[in-house]
Amino acid sequence: MGEMRVFRFFLFAFFFSAFFFRLEALTLEEKFTQATAGDFIVTAQESNYSLLFIRSITAETLLLEEISIPEHQIDTKKIGWHDWIAKKAPGHTSWTLYEIDRKSGELIECFSYSKNGWIYLDASEQFLTRLLSLPLNTVYEKERKRIGPPPGNGEEDRRGVWNPPLVVEGKKIGKASFEVFKARWPEDGTRLSRCFIELYFNKEESSFPFPYWVEVQSPHYVFKMRTIDSGHNLFSPMTGGMPHRPPKILGLAQEGIEAWTLPIQTPPYFEKLHLFALDSSSDTKRMIPISFRLQQTPDSEKKVLVIPSSDLKQLLKSEHRYRWVLIPEGSSDIYVESEETFTYTSID
Repeated sequence: MGEMRVFRFFLFAFFFSAFFFRLEALTLEEKFTQATAGDFIVTAQESNYSLLFIRSITAETLLLEEISIPEHQIDTKKIGWHDWIAKKAPGHTSWTLYEIDRKSGELIECFSYSKNGWIYLDASEQFLTRLLSLPLNTVYEKERKRIGPPPGNGEEDRRGVWNPPLVVEGKKIGKASFEVFKARWPEDGTRLSRCFIELYFNKEESSFPFPYWVEVQSPHYVFKMRTIDSGHNLFSPMTGGMPHRPPKILGLAQEGIEAWTLPIQTPPYFEKLHLFALDSSSDTKRMIPISFRLQQTPDSEKKVLVIPSSDLKQLLKSEHRYRWVLIPEGSSDIYVESEETFTYTSID
């Protein structure tokens, strides 16, 4: 279940990313500039329904919200998706929020309301970088899937093109027409290696960003995702934006002759951090701004703060106890203190 949830999300991330990379050829920027918060689809796969909708969209970021529920927990003929989500989706098994950088197509953050915490994806699940480079190619009508068995040798193919069902706000739309695109996964040893992926979009509503049918074509792997409903103006009962992980101070600072080093972990969306030394020996608990140089490590989220010893000598009082404090710029609600205190001893 978890694997398919991640796979399903990255397929959608692929749809967005492919459009960004094909803007000049397909001019699909309009598809996303015209998409609005509240656009949604409901898909069915592996005995589960998944409601995916746009929580918010700006020039910089896209927030997608996804709620999953087992098929046996809900009657789609009686359900109204707007009412269901307003009641906080009774019977759901997962509720996840994704934040995507619209300029790069990269996943910024992933938060699970059902687990009340952030979801960390290991290296084997990080398909997004590869997905960004895959081109989407138009599937023309003569190449489309047809209805019924193929004609015999020498016979003209008079079969009509196949289209998936189109359902909007619970109503099936007759004689729907679709735009179809195809991409091929590179040979990488994964289950998707060299697979073709077909995507069907509603041709009559170009501003609607979601596909109505997704099919992975491979001799060794079959995956189909069908949309059973879609619509607009669906809004989350969850308040606020994407919950962001606070930075972490990973241990004690290491004192050196020229500089002190302090290991930290910080999500990449915090572009600037402010460091302070909190004077625990002072009645006023004075916060002293500390300058530092940021040193990168092989782990993209782990950094080292390099603090000149000469600065500390000027700013800190000998034999006073201090605690490090980290505050991301522009995030007034995030305040991180080190667990340990240290006693500063001036060396003349």
